[in-house]
Amino acid sequence: MNKAEQIIASSKRVSRRKPGFLGFRGRVALMTLTMLLMLFVFFTQPHVREIFASWTSLFSG
Repeated sequence: MNKAEQIIASSKRVSRRKPGFLGFRGRVALMTLTMLLMLFVFFTQPHVREIFASWTSLFSG
């Protein structure tokens, strides 16, 4: 193998690495935190809390 073939072979190995900034676990963590933040903001709105309280009163009697 000459030097050019070695460079081409090594660059193929480098290009097989995962593309992007985050791996799978990072994307799942980011999505989970985003959803928790959205739920927190959604359920802290007064009219949503009133609707949620009326729905829970249907089940509790």
